[in-house]
Amino acid sequence: MILRAEFVFAKPGGVIELYSSDAETGALKLLSSSKTFSTIRSIDNYRVQGSKRDQIVVATDSGSIALFRFEGRSEGYAMLQVQCEVFGKTGVRRVVPGQYVTAEPKGRAIMVAAVEKQKLVYVMNRDSAGRTTISSPLEAHKSSTITFDVKAVDVGFDNPVFAALELSYADTDADGTKEAASKATKQLTYYELDLGLNHVTRRWTKTVARKACLLASLPGGSDGPSGVLVCGEDYISYHDESQADSDVSVLLPRRTHHPSDSPVMVTAVTVHKQKRNKFFAICQTELGDAYKISVDFSDDKVTGLRAQLIDTLPLAVSLNVTKMGLLFLAAEFGDHVLYQLNPSIIDLPGSVEMDSAATAKLIKKGDYSTANANTHAPTFTPSTTLSNMRIVDTINSIAATTGLLVGEYTGNEISPQMYTLCGRGPRSSVRVLRHGAAINQLAVSDLPGTPSAIFSVKGEDNDDKYIVVSFKDATLVLSVGESVEEVSDTAFVTDAPTIACSKLADGGMVQVHPNGVRHIKADGKTFKDWQCPGLKKIEHASCNTNQVLIAFESQVGEICYFELDEAMNLAEKVTKDLDVEVTCLDIGVIPKGRNRSMFAVLGGVDDTVRVLSLSPQDYLSNRSSAVVQGRPSSLCVVDMANEKGTVDKVLNVGTANGIMQQTTIDSTTGALAGNPTKRFLGAKKVEATRVVVDGKICSLLLSSRPWLSFVSNNTGSLTTTPLSYTTLDHVCGFSSEIVNEGIIATAGSTLHILTIENIESVFNETVVPLRYTPRQTCLISGKIAVVEADANDTSESHKAATYGGAGSKAKAGGDDGMDMDDSDNEESEGGAETTTTVRGPIPASKSSWGSCLRLLDPKTASTVDLLELSDGEAALSCCAVQFASQLGEVLLAVGVSKKLEFRPVKAEEHFVNIYRVTDGRLSLLHSTKVGGVVLSMTQFQNKLLVGCGGVLRLYDVGKKQLLRKGEKVVSRTAVKCVACAGDRIYVGSMSESVQILKFDPGRQVMNLVCEDAMPRSIVSMSVLDIDTVCATDRFGNVFVLRSPKNAVEESVMVDDAGLWGRKVGAQFETLCQYHAGEIITSVKKASLVQGGAEAIVYVTITGKIGALLPLVTKDDVEFFNSLQNELRKKASRPVGRDFGKYRGTYFPAKRVVDGDLISLWNTLSGDAQKEIAEELDRSVADISKKIESAATKLL
Repeated sequence: MILRAEFVFAKPGGVIELYSSDAETGALKLLSSSKTFSTIRSIDNYRVQGSKRDQIVVATDSGSIALFRFEGRSEGYAMLQVQCEVFGKTGVRRVVPGQYVTAEPKGRAIMVAAVEKQKLVYVMNRDSAGRTTISSPLEAHKSSTITFDVKAVDVGFDNPVFAALELSYADTDADGTKEAASKATKQLTYYELDLGLNHVTRRWTKTVARKACLLASLPGGSDGPSGVLVCGEDYISYHDESQADSDVSVLLPRRTHHPSDSPVMVTAVTVHKQKRNKFFAICQTELGDAYKISVDFSDDKVTGLRAQLIDTLPLAVSLNVTKMGLLFLAAEFGDHVLYQLNPSIIDLPGSVEMDSAATAKLIKKGDYSTANANTHAPTFTPSTTLSNMRIVDTINSIAATTGLLVGEYTGNEISPQMYTLCGRGPRSSVRVLRHGAAINQLAVSDLPGTPSAIFSVKGEDNDDKYIVVSFKDATLVLSVGESVEEVSDTAFVTDAPTIACSKLADGGMVQVHPNGVRHIKADGKTFKDWQCPGLKKIEHASCNTNQVLIAFESQVGEICYFELDEAMNLAEKVTKDLDVEVTCLDIGVIPKGRNRSMFAVLGGVDDTVRVLSLSPQDYLSNRSSAVVQGRPSSLCVVDMANEKGTVDKVLNVGTANGIMQQTTIDSTTGALAGNPTKRFLGAKKVEATRVVVDGKICSLLLSSRPWLSFVSNNTGSLTTTPLSYTTLDHVCGFSSEIVNEGIIATAGSTLHILTIENIESVFNETVVPLRYTPRQTCLISGKIAVVEADANDTSESHKAATYGGAGSKAKAGGDDGMDMDDSDNEESEGGAETTTTVRGPIPASKSSWGSCLRLLDPKTASTVDLLELSDGEAALSCCAVQFASQLGEVLLAVGVSKKLEFRPVKAEEHFVNIYRVTDGRLSLLHSTKVGGVVLSMTQFQNKLLVGCGGVLRLYDVGKKQLLRKGEKVVSRTAVKCVACAGDRIYVGSMSESVQILKFDPGRQVMNLVCEDAMPRSIVSMSVLDIDTVCATDRFGNVFVLRSPKNAVEESVMVDDAGLWGRKVGAQFETLCQYHAGEIITSVKKASLVQGGAEAIVYVTITGKIGALLPLVTKDDVEFFNSLQNELRKKASRPVGRDFGKYRGTYFPAKRVVDGDLISLWNTLSGDAQKEIAEELDRSVADISKKIESAATKLL
């Protein structure tokens, strides 16, 4: 959708997102993200007459339509509900409206339609206060009618008209010969809303092409001819009531090698309004080819259409063009893309084209057959180079996710990585996800030793002038300019280490070293020293532009405080003994409007933190203190804006045992808040410092890995996230003309200049492009094996032989696209900004496949070997297996089907191929025919357990093929998942849920132990323990099943032969079940961070990553259940969907707390939070801490 020409809506998996396009760069920025707790069926934007703002209408499975507006706030944009009108039952049903929604261009009415029969029209208006109002629905139903699309017709200010593409099946139900069904025609129907009579009537109907599937409304009134474009297979036609007898159609150009009997369907279309009487449409076919459809008209009569090829783009579910010429492509799979249309889009010189006049001469009126299209359509060869647009920005998406691996496979990182199989066809990839924000490394240089600290000192223009590097017995001063160079003509003390350093308000600088404090004047040459009395040495120090606080090496904790006086001299104010040795201290930065920081914080060896006053009335008096968990190693006070728009003084306490604790300091009294947030950051002691990222002050925390603590724009709460970089020793903020909001750090004896990229992203990713759609993955010999396969594709060798190299994959990007036009191989000036992926040519045979095996090196995230399979073979599954007779060698087993078809499901042959991995290279050992499609395999007791269709078989390795050792029929449908633990086998099938089998090695048979009473269709499965399994089904449910303790002893053996021959097993107990809202394609038991809790991690088909975190204490269970119940009452329902009913769409939710619902706590008003806190007999702060603590256990 488009809002005010620069805003874009997306709807990934029940979430509505608002993006803004930067006016200069066009880069997309996320402004708002809102969960709807529903399945979004359709969405459109509208503007009520007299309003200056666009709003959106959303139809979901809640049985209602909801109207929303977006409002800018201090913490970002918020999506606010305007109206929610209930009209039917919940769920996605064919007779419940919501599948289609369209708003009248003048904002006067909205039509909501179902797939079958029902259509509702709502009249929109505004009340005296300017609020949007919606009328009761007006019915426009027609029985025995299937609707394919609905669009509002632009008729100016006449009565609103809606166009519907329909097919009536009234005659076909009574016809047993199916002859009536073959003769059924599609109708374009106009529905008119009479605003005077408040009634909807069928105004006009016309027969259109049988394969028509999409409508696009053209500008009307004074801006165009009105009417609609009807899009289908191979053709686009114009229709309107004013030209009922005319047939203006254009034939779309076709690809050169496209099969002659295969039509090309239009799957997305949008209309771009330029100015009065100037517009054109952009449509895209199922192959990704985009066309410009120009409309010729005079006197409001359309005289011709012209179709011109623009470029080949990723397959879209929606296309939208802004007034500024930005095309947003919401991709079906993979990253969403924002394009800038080039000026060449106006005329498209040299582009292949076809017009309606030529179409009318070649094709008989109304004959939209594929044979005609193949005979007369002009042809073209698609190119991987964009000719008429360039990529401006992308929104990362890992949809469609087909597999997941979780583990630390690089060998040099602390936290595990997530390897996700993503995408489809040439846009497929393996994406390596690492928890935390990405780091951009700008420079690395060697230092003459290992630093003990590092500081940056600002100059007059607020950019850093010096970098001060402290060593054990010396200080190195570097000057910052066009380059960073060592300087020796400064007034810094260089023969001693530097403890603290800062710019002062008088334009000078201050340097604290073990022997004293040096005040360097503004000229940079003169200075004034303060020497330590007697033999005392300074051990710790902190300073800002007006203040300096030092602590001596002393067991009594002697500290000394300095301030700039009116004469701009650094004057000693007070000295005090704390009676405890100081381990760290910080005085923070001076708040705006003040001339001093009001508090200092100190850590002591007694595991306490003290807050001292810096007010002239009571210098260094104790304001508050608290005991911390471990000896404080560093302190950092940061002023951060909270979700209420006020500023919190956040104290970060780093301890020697690797724990970070966060609490707040009262800005008036200096009191420390209770119940600090605690988080384990690593095995090393924690060092904290202040940096500026994205214009906000953040805390950078160093331990075994770097972490960043900041206030999230998305949630408005304090967030701590790791940074994906090596271990750092010391760090400070850095800013220059070249590097804005950077970081300078040391690691060992090297100096690093870095910048932090998107801090709001939970994960950063490394992309490994693939050739075909990834099917499964496994770990083998330190490498990651991926099997890839695409239907309606061919092998590289077949393309080279058949099409003369026109179908070979593009070399750029690592096999992630196709080079179909050799003349476009040269890189353009835009580089990657002007390249695209192309799939094809599409083979004529329906049983043709392209498939390959790939080995990835997780350390370098690169392909080390790729083995292409023969034409027609499809690799669908894989696993690593170690046979007893192979002396410890790990082999790769791959399930392969030859000439596999889906309608109906059949194949010529099925195999299990065994490959040897030698020096990172794959070689085929042998191939074994099996009786069914192999979708899952696993190693079991040094043998290979294979799911062959609905049969489970056990194989050992032989010299020429696998040797069958046993089998058992477990399902009427294919086995989807197989796992094992000890002597138990866990089987998940497509129709009979999960079963547990026990292997009897004496008889070489598999006996049923336990089965599920519910006939679930299993998609993925993970064994939690020997009695417990977590699985997901194709309806978006995730559940945990446990077998009874005495299941093995109570099972009864019967003969496997005969009609009723089977083993009667016990039934699973359903421990937990929950509706995730999307199909979960992979589920794993894993820990995502070092020291984090083990959880059930899953990925969905649309790329959502989720986790089920166990609650291990009774207090946690009771607390979160009570909080969930209160939130169900108090939290707003964006689309009217009941939270509990949504999570129990197919089965009642059981023993699972809705984490998405709990996350709404921070969005509630203060009064609502207080009401819930009173019901739970807790404070608001306690609830917030409890929620945050649970989240930090996972990430």
